[in-house]
Amino acid sequence: MRIPWRRVIWAAVILVPVVAAGIILWLSTRDLSRYQARLTEQIRKVTGREIAARVPLSVKFGREPALVAEGVTLSNAPWASRPELARVRRLTMYLDPFSLLLGEAKVGKVLLEGADITIERNEVGDTNLEMLPPPDGSGPHAGENRSLRLRSTPAFPWIGTIEVRDSVLTISEGAGRPSVVLNVARGSFKSTAPNQPLQMDASLSAPQATPLELTGTLGSFDGWMRGLPGNIDVQGGYGGGKIAIKGSVGTKGTALQVTSEGPDVAVFGPYIRLPLPSGGPYALTAKVGTQRNGLKVEVPSLKVGASDLSGEALFRADRSGTPVASVNIDAAKIDLGGLRAAPASAPNPGTPPPPRRFLPTAQLQASWLGRETVSVTARVGEMTGLSAKITNGSVTLSSTEKRFAFRGAASVGSGSVSFDLVFDPTGRAGQTTLTATASKVSMADLGALLGLDLGLKDAVGDLDLRLRGGGRSAGGALNSASGVIEFGVGKGVWPADGLAGWPAESLRLLNASDNGAGFNCLAGRFEVSGGVANLRRLVFDTPRATWIGGGYVSLRNEGWEFIVVPEARDGPGAQLASPLRIKGGTGRPAAGAPEPGLGKLLIGGGVVPSLTGTLNQSARQPNANACAVMAPRVDGMRPGLRAQLPTPTGDRERQNRRAQGQTPAQRRHTE
Repeated sequence: MRIPWRRVIWAAVILVPVVAAGIILWLSTRDLSRYQARLTEQIRKVTGREIAARVPLSVKFGREPALVAEGVTLSNAPWASRPELARVRRLTMYLDPFSLLLGEAKVGKVLLEGADITIERNEVGDTNLEMLPPPDGSGPHAGENRSLRLRSTPAFPWIGTIEVRDSVLTISEGAGRPSVVLNVARGSFKSTAPNQPLQMDASLSAPQATPLELTGTLGSFDGWMRGLPGNIDVQGGYGGGKIAIKGSVGTKGTALQVTSEGPDVAVFGPYIRLPLPSGGPYALTAKVGTQRNGLKVEVPSLKVGASDLSGEALFRADRSGTPVASVNIDAAKIDLGGLRAAPASAPNPGTPPPPRRFLPTAQLQASWLGRETVSVTARVGEMTGLSAKITNGSVTLSSTEKRFAFRGAASVGSGSVSFDLVFDPTGRAGQTTLTATASKVSMADLGALLGLDLGLKDAVGDLDLRLRGGGRSAGGALNSASGVIEFGVGKGVWPADGLAGWPAESLRLLNASDNGAGFNCLAGRFEVSGGVANLRRLVFDTPRATWIGGGYVSLRNEGWEFIVVPEARDGPGAQLASPLRIKGGTGRPAAGAPEPGLGKLLIGGGVVPSLTGTLNQSARQPNANACAVMAPRVDGMRPGLRAQLPTPTGDRERQNRRAQGQTPAQRRHTE
């Protein structure tokens, strides 16, 4: 008998969709609460965790039939920081059409949308991903165990494809350490079985970072659940560059190799949580491996533009469990000209730009001291990009439970610079000590290295700084700082924006222009006490006049006020030489006004020494800064100067009370 194959094929083509549609319609009319209850119970048997849905299962019609649940949560470990390990806005389970023809509802793919997953580790090293079946006879909650006899290991039907969209993964390593947050715009994970290779195709990114597009093998599902993923071989790109990660994470340890190249190294910054400068092109080779008692990261080569450096880092824990990190960096050359500061986030429209600061804006906290032991050593053979070349640079950082020390030294052109910062946590607030010296160093280069705006161009000078203050942050230490700052600067230019608020007569005496005002020398001494830097003596010389003065700079609120008194070298300049008072600060415009009568208050009895004549004599000394030589003699030449120097409002009130012979208690009683 001849089989009519054509009719059979046409019948199958017609019947298969009809049967599938019929099964879908049958499912839509069924009460899915029992199926959901069985699914929940099966998950509890496999993982020991509870799963719940705010919106019950429903059937989704379309090209791919699916079951949909919303507001799904999976319970967390009892010790975790929040009740849910995962929160999923929408869970879609796509049904296998071939299994539907056999009358079975089998899930072929799962789609997670808007998932919020938190992975964390407790003090003993356990992760909340470790899931075990509950003991036999236990109820729906772990506290209702009635038997300690374990059941046979239950099996959950394997789902070969899991897709993720618009989700967030947070990895927390414990208290005191910042969490790692990854935004998953899209992701597809496929595997034929839990112990088989897991194929990944995903787009990941840290907050405010360039997305990482990765594809390849990412261990196995079972391996990730046990914390030992297995073989890893992924490639991809981000920020116009390429990256490849290859190696393994298993029972014998970690051995990974990372290679990357691209146009801008700053794309790594958000991922390693460091403010990396922008520069390129770059080429990176790194190795990550475990040793007997720690993890070692090696960077045999990192080239960014003309810069070339290498280094290594070792992370381990000592006998008391305190994390220990040792970092060594060796830079053959660093080209600052090829590196640019990372662009700041764009301000909101209509928001005024922040005021320019002359003190560091970062408030460096010291509350982390003692949680980790850190040792960093960096050596720089050559640093270019400034007006003078920096050679033989070295920086060391040491942080232990009882002490923090940060030291550095380098040769800058024909001069040198060094600093020593030590923090002692003993006591309620601790003690910070800072000493720094600079000899024959460009002031513009020094400001660039310190991140300060010193406002001086084309000037070379000396600096001697000795400060001490209590506090566990940079702001606290500055508010209570005391010490001395002495400076002497040679010939240079004061920029035009630094002369804002000066009277017109004084600007004419300075020969100021759009390019600023030139000076022959500049010197002074700050006496710092209680967070206020009092400039007791100031001398600067310009082509037409010699100027003296003083004032204060508040390290608390960055307010300042100065008086300056000029002595002209010629007759026309004498008509412009009027003392002036100028004040301002961060967020406040500078304002100055002449005070003609101030000059008479500075002169003592007898012969009045000439400022210009004294400076000319000082300038005859070989290899000497004339202003620095003259500065210690200012008090004798103008004995009334110190009494006229401005002081902060609070200090002025205390001086008045002391002059009246009243104590603070008597003052309050009088008021």
